[in-house]
Amino acid sequence: MKHIIVTIFSAIICVNALVAQSFSHEAIIRGVKKNSLYKIPLNPEYKQFMSSDLHDMRIYDSNNKEVPYVVLSESLLKAKSDFVPYEIVSQKHFNSHSEIVIRNANKDKISNIAFNINNSDAYKYCSIEGSDDMKQWYSVSELQELSLAYNELYTNQYKCIYFPLNEYQYFKLTVDDWHAQPLKINSAGCFKNSVIAGKLNDVTFSKSITEDSKSKKTIIHLSFSNNQAINRFDFKIKSPRLYMRHAIIYVDRERELKHHQKEHYKETLFEFDLKSDNVLFFDVPQLNEKDLFIEIENKDNPALEIETISCKQLASYLVCDFVANQNYTLKCGNDKLKQPEYDLINFVSQIPQLLPEAQLEPMKLLAKEVEPAVKEKEKSFFETQQFLWLCLGIGSVIIFMFSRSLLKDMGKKE
Repeated sequence: MKHIIVTIFSAIICVNALVAQSFSHEAIIRGVKKNSLYKIPLNPEYKQFMSSDLHDMRIYDSNNKEVPYVVLSESLLKAKSDFVPYEIVSQKHFNSHSEIVIRNANKDKISNIAFNINNSDAYKYCSIEGSDDMKQWYSVSELQELSLAYNELYTNQYKCIYFPLNEYQYFKLTVDDWHAQPLKINSAGCFKNSVIAGKLNDVTFSKSITEDSKSKKTIIHLSFSNNQAINRFDFKIKSPRLYMRHAIIYVDRERELKHHQKEHYKETLFEFDLKSDNVLFFDVPQLNEKDLFIEIENKDNPALEIETISCKQLASYLVCDFVANQNYTLKCGNDKLKQPEYDLINFVSQIPQLLPEAQLEPMKLLAKEVEPAVKEKEKSFFETQQFLWLCLGIGSVIIFMFSRSLLKDMGKKE
């Protein structure tokens, strides 16, 4: 009898385990060529298949063993947060290029230099050299693009360059100025504890625009797929030439009243002004909604002719410790999972800013159902619901017989 009861509970545990390991999608990880920490971009096209907090995701190696990871997300970097300023020793402009020399007084180990520059959309290339005496210079990074990191207060921005970790006392930036005016450098420094400063990815969505002539408002409805966080809105207005309109971003909510009645209401999430003499992108607190509405007040003016609206999401990455020549797979969509607790989270501050990058192949749907004929052949009797109910029935009979025997024994003793 004892063996039968153990079998019953074992069967129940097995069935639960099978259910718990159910994922809806998977993607093969490519590009692991050496033993190292790797960075895997987690773009919106992949995050739409996951939960908003990513608790339903896991990474497995070729032996189906779970691989620890940590999720790093970009932040909109600001000068008052993690920007360490450095002295600008000299700033010279020549016919074809500019040279900026900065001083790393404490000889800190750094892997990026950021320059606070008046707003510019010029396409620049640069290289960087290092020195300890400003006489002998050594190459640190060859030609690369001076990439946008963050636009602060819409009047200036940080442009960052990244390079292998170095501790020179002086760094010289040479900027190609062939095709544009020299950049005006306001300050220079280094961003600490950031993987790539403020990178943004485009989020796909559908939209519809309606004009409410009665309330004199334009209503824009944006619809997103699952788990699409929005951190920035970018507008392009075709006409009129001069305008200034107040706008709000809101969601439709529903709450329950007395007597099981329900009420719909608008919850405002963010407010901003569209001005023809200002930039038209807006950083917002992270929004993660299936449907968002933008309401623009027109008053007695004609409605704005909106050319485009872009929605941006701050980049996020998975960082994993991979072994060369192993096969790795990301699986997601198992809502029964909880947030994992890995040791790797305790070493985020020690993770290098520049990591080799691995890539996810297109996400594949994992079929929950297979063809009936194949399903019956592959599934053993011990995995079926019939076996589970049989075990429960046998267990119930055994418990009944055991209880009846005890009652008889008690009656005899009396």
